[in-house]
Amino acid sequence: MAFSPLRLHFIRFLGPNKEPAEFTFTKGLNILWGSSDTGKTFLVEAIDFMLGAGDALKDIPERVGYDRVLLGLTVAGKNYTLHRSINLGAFRLFDGLLQDLPQDPKAGTKLSAGNNADNLKNLPNWLLHGIGVKNAEILYSAEKGATKSLGFRVLAHLCIIPYPRITTSKSPILSGQWTERTREYAVFRFLLTGVDESAVTSEGEIVVAPEMPPERPSISPDTLAEMIKDYEVELAKLTDNPDKIDAEETAIEEEVEKLQGSIRNMEGRISQTSQQRKTVYETYNRFGVRVSEITELLERFKLLDAQYTNDIKRLVAIEESGQFFVLREPMACPLCGAQPEGQNHDAACDGNVAAVTQAAKAEIAKIRVLQSELQGTVAALANERTEGALQQKTLAVQWREYQREIEHALSPDFTAAREQHGALIERRANIRQADVLYKKIRSLRRRLDEPTPTPKQVKVAEPDETPEVEEYIPKSVLREFSQTVGAILTEWHFPDSTDVSFDETNRDVVIGGRLRGSRGAGLCAITYSSFTLALFEFCRSRKMPHPGLVILDSPLIAYKEPKADDEGIAGTDLKRRFYEYLEVFAGEDQIFIVDNTDPPRAFIPKATHFTANPDIPRSGLFPSSKKAHK
Repeated sequence: MAFSPLRLHFIRFLGPNKEPAEFTFTKGLNILWGSSDTGKTFLVEAIDFMLGAGDALKDIPERVGYDRVLLGLTVAGKNYTLHRSINLGAFRLFDGLLQDLPQDPKAGTKLSAGNNADNLKNLPNWLLHGIGVKNAEILYSAEKGATKSLGFRVLAHLCIIPYPRITTSKSPILSGQWTERTREYAVFRFLLTGVDESAVTSEGEIVVAPEMPPERPSISPDTLAEMIKDYEVELAKLTDNPDKIDAEETAIEEEVEKLQGSIRNMEGRISQTSQQRKTVYETYNRFGVRVSEITELLERFKLLDAQYTNDIKRLVAIEESGQFFVLREPMACPLCGAQPEGQNHDAACDGNVAAVTQAAKAEIAKIRVLQSELQGTVAALANERTEGALQQKTLAVQWREYQREIEHALSPDFTAAREQHGALIERRANIRQADVLYKKIRSLRRRLDEPTPTPKQVKVAEPDETPEVEEYIPKSVLREFSQTVGAILTEWHFPDSTDVSFDETNRDVVIGGRLRGSRGAGLCAITYSSFTLALFEFCRSRKMPHPGLVILDSPLIAYKEPKADDEGIAGTDLKRRFYEYLEVFAGEDQIFIVDNTDPPRAFIPKATHFTANPDIPRSGLFPSSKKAHK
């Protein structure tokens, strides 16, 4: 098995005498935003519908007149087009990316919508083979050891997250149906480990020989007493008062929550001051660069001014020399050799001293103007340099002040709070371990007090007496997955993202000591998104099977309707960090984000906007039936 992602190219709605309604996809991050009732959530549901969802599409007015849907996609490196009636039914598969159906009604391959592991001619099995999964068996009943073949729909549940499911407090693994709980956890285990349950033998296949065991395995009183003694020694290391374990755990939880609030406040002040210090430092550097530029320019201008002065001196010398020739006694011309009586001063020659003298005088005037302008520029730059240096001194004082504030925030009080928090977390773990030991001791004591049962004949073991199959995921794997969730949340600047673990009872992550689903709807949506993306990344980085795409509908709903529970992210840069991270995270694979609010400014040109206004493209998923007003 390997990571072989699907890729969507387009989804296209067709109908007789209807303008086609199409939405296209590109590789990497895809963003759709806009007003309500423009078809955004319908689009997400339509993609799920074309990937085998059994529920009919919503009956919205805009879909009237459309009778079929085409989905262009790449599976296992080859392009295909899936066709399905908008009113459910089977699929038809065509090679290549088609914009319409072939005229031949028998063209293509029929694929059933139902799952049949023994027959490739059904969509779920075809998609599974396309992403590299073949004949995988998933535990269905731990009690009976029963398994079922893996279907694509349970994988789609983990990567296509519509609204409002993204805001639910339930684990992202679970659908909420109790009968599916074991199978859904087994699918999660399969994605994390790449190992299915094909090795499990169901209860129905076991031949049980008649025997006459006691109702419970017999253990001698001495052995029970020795076990109790060992447990008591371990318990004594963890607590002095086992009867008050529950009260102590409650007190620790309250203190942990209080400390976390205090630490968050300290970290918030440090973060804000660090940002201010960064801004001051960047401004200081800008002034420093400008001062350096001005200094270099002044050095060059100094050389230019000296050159102007030298040029003026040279031209003055030429002017004075010319005057000397004009005032001299008549004599043979030193340039052309003409005798005084043969000289014609009205004619031009190469030695026209008066013209040379006049030209030198004009050049002197021109250079003096240039030198004057240069000196004005030098004076302005010198003033700017002085002002820049003063600004740098002021900014240096501000930077040192912010540095002192940060150092004060990282004082022994803050360090002590972090150490106390760590000690409380460790103490809480010990208390929970002590609680487990204490319950074992009480159970063994009750057993020690019971009379030894008399063996009696029993019937052949019934199926419900078969030991349950363990629903086990290695702790190291769950820890790595939790760290992946935490790493994503850290990139988004989500509070307490460094403290993420997995709760096997609730089958969900715990963030900062709080179960993911215990928060408000806004935070549930964000953390649900991180869980889904972490599962995607966990499989991708380890070359394990996964559909290879993620679709999130309204992951940032907290920014649309802030709630009291969301104050941990209000005013942060989580939204910008969310989009910046996903742009890099997606790579060549597809991440599709659908939201009501506009993305950060830098992402608006890359996003599709459903305007809900027929006068402004694009109004919605389906062409507007209203006439544009001019």
